[in-house]
Amino acid sequence: MNLILAVACSAAVSVMLRIGETHTDGMYGRFAMNYLCAAGLAMGVMCSGGNSMNIPDSTTLCMGALQGGLYVASFIVLQRSIGKNGVILSATFAKLGVTIPMLFSVLVFREMPSGIQWVGFLLACAAIWIIQTDGRKEKEAAGESGKLLLLLLLFASGVTDSMSKVFEEIGHRDQDAGFLLVTFIIALLVSVVLMVRSGERLRKNEVLYGCLVGIPNYGSVYFLLKALAQFPAILVYPAYSVGTILAVSLVGVAVFKEIPGIRKWTGMAVTLLALILLNM
Repeated sequence: MNLILAVACSAAVSVMLRIGETHTDGMYGRFAMNYLCAAGLAMGVMCSGGNSMNIPDSTTLCMGALQGGLYVASFIVLQRSIGKNGVILSATFAKLGVTIPMLFSVLVFREMPSGIQWVGFLLACAAIWIIQTDGRKEKEAAGESGKLLLLLLLFASGVTDSMSKVFEEIGHRDQDAGFLLVTFIIALLVSVVLMVRSGERLRKNEVLYGCLVGIPNYGSVYFLLKALAQFPAILVYPAYSVGTILAVSLVGVAVFKEIPGIRKWTGMAVTLLALILLNM
């Protein structure tokens, strides 16, 4: 059940960003409310049931602050990509970001992937090529800026995921909850600064749709950690990634009437296979 909830929450983040885009004027205001809601939930979970809250150490503070800034950056790219490329392709490329921490682990921590994982990496590269080299009509519709956003989204999502890998290596396990809390608080502060600088006003719709993103945003992390405590990572991560893409694709076709071309469907199918192999 926890894995199903993690997939549902992950898909809901992309879907709510897509819906909120058409019902609000301020992007940064929505992001601020998203992270305020997520931070509140993180604090509530940490303090519930009489659990003692460990004070974040210097490593946790630094890593959480860095990841918080990256969270905002990746959310901005995801939001703009959804507006340009649709929710299906954007969710697909966000999940393809898993290739970045894989390379990071090889180059920095000298962790050599298995042969199957290397095959998955090559398939992921092939999927990117298939989707990025679409036909003339689709190229004119999406534009080169849309293609660049997809690649930027892959990179931003991957770098953000890499921070969790770094914290896993240099941080302490009893600091995990504090790491998430610091991440959300810093992301909140960055979003507020961007909102003020852009002159946005926080209206009720920004509050509403921001919270509707924040709840599943925290839930995706919370339930994923719960699922990892129940099942092997080799089963959880492929199911989580593939399940999210399939759920977003179904909603994209049924609700938003996004119908990708044959080449993009082929690319997404290759992506699903690549994600399974990368997590084995």
